[in-house]
Amino acid sequence: MAPDARAAAPLPRAFRPGALRVNVLLCSSFLHPRGGDTTCVYAMWHGLEARGHTVAPFAMRHPANLPSPWEVRFPPQLDVWSVRGVARLAAVAASIHSFAAARAMTALLADHRPDVAHLHHVHRHLTPSILEPLRKAGVPVVWTVHDYELICANGQLYTQGAPCTRCKGHAYDNAVRYRCKRDDLAQSAAVALEKWVHARMGLWTRVDRFLCPSRFLAEQLVAFGVPADRVTHLPNPVLPAPAGGPIGDHWLYAGRLSPEKGVDDLLDAARRLPARLLHVYGDGPERARLERTAPPNVRFFGNVPPLRLAAALREAGVVAVPSRWPENFPYAVLEGQLAGRAVVASAVGGIPEQIDDGVDGVLVPPSTPARLADAVEALLSDRAHAARLGARGRERVLRDRAVDPFITRLEAIYRHPSDHVVV
Repeated sequence: MAPDARAAAPLPRAFRPGALRVNVLLCSSFLHPRGGDTTCVYAMWHGLEARGHTVAPFAMRHPANLPSPWEVRFPPQLDVWSVRGVARLAAVAASIHSFAAARAMTALLADHRPDVAHLHHVHRHLTPSILEPLRKAGVPVVWTVHDYELICANGQLYTQGAPCTRCKGHAYDNAVRYRCKRDDLAQSAAVALEKWVHARMGLWTRVDRFLCPSRFLAEQLVAFGVPADRVTHLPNPVLPAPAGGPIGDHWLYAGRLSPEKGVDDLLDAARRLPARLLHVYGDGPERARLERTAPPNVRFFGNVPPLRLAAALREAGVVAVPSRWPENFPYAVLEGQLAGRAVVASAVGGIPEQIDDGVDGVLVPPSTPARLADAVEALLSDRAHAARLGARGRERVLRDRAVDPFITRLEAIYRHPSDHVVV
């Protein structure tokens, strides 16, 4: 099973398109829970092994990683901003092109020959340096894109408090001009250099298929110049989980505590609802400030284990996703729906592809705390309606985001990864 990651025996053979079973090298910088990307990795891993396929992970070493016999082939952990001076310059260079990760991939491929490599989040940790050893070994590459890292220096298409596409056409000097990485000149210059180097190396042409969970993301990749015939729309799956019981009398937010997530709008909405408790799960750079300025009806719980968060979702009355940036296909929406809870979310990015407004959730314009508060209050005041929306949202997720049909589509892509057909 995926969490215990059985090692695959070395199998040095060429990819056979007609094979019934596929040997997958699952590449993600992180092999521990950290967000939607690893949630997707675990669901995919589980589904592939349930079908009898072989999965070998490749990640950077980390003390929180799931145990894996493949860890001896993982490159060392890389954290650019935890070091200073000359060491930081070396770390920045490694975050753009990691020779350590490339060597580790070469060593792994000497032991194990996969039919296909499936990449997830690799920027600034494993880095796209691993593509060259895969190319030399003749291994097809599929890449699930979880954000805008391929085309945007900060990965969000959002800076200076507003949506941004200034770097279109590889104009990455804008990332420095607008300090788009955490409003920090050094970090912004580093990610601008990263994007310039990757553009020069032809990163977009070294991948057989980019998988985009939302049509919005697929359209953005193509608009920025990623070859359209290499981009496929394939929404991420979610593992089944129990539904909640009676609708709770409080609302809940779960996610990163950072400006683009709309956390200030969240607290503004909470001030407008003094009789309604808001439970906030997650951590991030804004947590200390938010805790200082939050009204008394807000409770902060920090990061909690996935099972505890799932239980908290089931106990809530409404789940809020007040994003300001054009989110791709957030698991915060999927997991709220899976818990059978009405989700109130911003109508931005790929979120409208997840919610049919008024049918299985509620959409509000981004950065409108008054509209957010009104929607939450209406649902908490009419729990029967909230329960109906939650039930329909859960039905939608179980029907459309189930792992089994996702794996069926993934199998077809694995067997013909270079058939560049837009789906």
